[in-house]
Amino acid sequence: MLRWALFEAAKAAARTSSPDYDYYQQVKARQGGNRATLAVARKLARRVRHTLLQLGDAALAPLEDLPLPEAA
Repeated sequence: MLRWALFEAAKAAARTSSPDYDYYQQVKARQGGNRATLAVARKLARRVRHTLLQLGDAALAPLEDLPLPEAA
């Protein structure tokens, strides 16, 4: 399931509004669209891992305990 979710999230990188759009386009030009999607999926997985490590035990806390961001 996680592999599928990462691949689907990476396919969204093909959108011009995505922060990883430039990276996706570079890899796509060199290796094709499917490889570019997989490269972005790996990048997303690394980003998630680093975020979870940074959060530490707070990553496992129930959502009710987390402060909500203020509306702009």
